[in-house]
Amino acid sequence: MTRRILKEDELRFLKRELQYLVESKVLPAGKAEEIEALYEVKGKVSFTKTLLYVGSFLIGAGILSFIASNWADIGKTVKFLLIIALFIGSNFAGFKLETNYPKTARSFYYIGVLVFGAGIFLIGQMFNFGGTFQNAFLWWSLGILPLAWVLRDKWILLASAIFVFMYLTDSPYLQGETIPYWILLWIAAIYVLNEKIGFSKATGFITGILLLTFIGNVLSFLMHGSHHDAYVYGLVYLAIGITLVLMGGKIRSIYVILGHLVHGGAALLLSFKDTWPVDWIYIPFSILYFLFVLYLIRRGSLLSIIILCVMIFRFYLDISFEFLPKSFVFIIGGFILLGFGFYFEKQRKKGGGVHE
Repeated sequence: MTRRILKEDELRFLKRELQYLVESKVLPAGKAEEIEALYEVKGKVSFTKTLLYVGSFLIGAGILSFIASNWADIGKTVKFLLIIALFIGSNFAGFKLETNYPKTARSFYYIGVLVFGAGIFLIGQMFNFGGTFQNAFLWWSLGILPLAWVLRDKWILLASAIFVFMYLTDSPYLQGETIPYWILLWIAAIYVLNEKIGFSKATGFITGILLLTFIGNVLSFLMHGSHHDAYVYGLVYLAIGITLVLMGGKIRSIYVILGHLVHGGAALLLSFKDTWPVDWIYIPFSILYFLFVLYLIRRGSLLSIIILCVMIFRFYLDISFEFLPKSFVFIIGGFILLGFGFYFEKQRKKGGGVHE
């Protein structure tokens, strides 16, 4: 059975509780040890790994800087062979060191990733392949994803996800001229691989951003040429964010956090009257959204308190200069936060939970 990974302080807490249950004779000693064996501490940041990985980045950057600075003086054939030799050499070194020196081997693989990406840009420039800057990032992502799968490497997978995001920022997609439907397969591949090799919150967050960006591309395409579409974006992303938040325990916590950020940002956009085709709609919308945020706070969402404060200060910008002194608004905000702090402390005493 795969052990569940905990932080060091979480494991210490678990051990104390198990010891308490043993002393209270709720659990036999053998059972407590059996339960403890199901967990292990999340690995700390290795100083050796840090040295090797930073060193590999510096070596890769230095090699590429040397090549780029002398690029004009090197013939095309030599340029091409040099890039291929560096790429093969770094990966071959990683392969040979994999068994006895896995950390050092991983450093050589990272050099190979850097050389591969630089090679795409330099060869494209050398042979005048054309295309946009973002297309090179797509090919970089396509090339390193299989390596992330073989090595089960979270950092390479994260880089692949970021490069896909760079591709989706290409102007034809942002302006709604076309939709890259096939990119959904690539997003799905990154998501599945992230689950398979050991979930990374950073990669999970970027995967969510990728899907949200793709949805934005689709909306841009459908409303291409429209001048009053801001509220449509706001409503769509508001619905997505609320859905992620309400799914709660059915999805990973990082997607719930992303949901809070999305519905909070969308609501902020929709709280301005110029966003709507009929300007008075922002008032009932804002009231309903405030009630929804209060509902989330009632459920114990700490992030919703931050969203509520942002919305309060957003409306403060509209009304404070005409109706309220600045100090009074800050006092109101302070009392709101004190009230929520008192509420959460009361909930803890009753046994209620507080979550994101």
